[in-house]
Amino acid sequence: MTVAEAIIGVLGAGILGLLGFFLSSIKSDIRALGTRLDRHEEFLGDIRERLARIEATQEAHGHLLADHGRLLADHGRLLAQVMGHGERIAALEGAAYAG
Repeated sequence: MTVAEAIIGVLGAGILGLLGFFLSSIKSDIRALGTRLDRHEEFLGDIRERLARIEATQEAHGHLLADHGRLLADHGRLLAQVMGHGERIAALEGAAYAG
């Protein structure tokens, strides 16, 4: 074996050792990122559930507002009828006093 072959053998073994160390480091980093990704997915699921509840609440509020609008319209109609009765009563009372 020549000196060049020995140097190449030592350098090759060193490079393979570094490559193994580098690959195991990458493997542990990928596992750590997978764990973080799982936590983020869980957090995102919680956000989606909250958003669904908010949307359901907004829909319920929309129905309540529509019902409230109908009640206000009915109230306005009834108020107009009562005011009309009051005007007729006042007209009848005025006619009774005039005549």
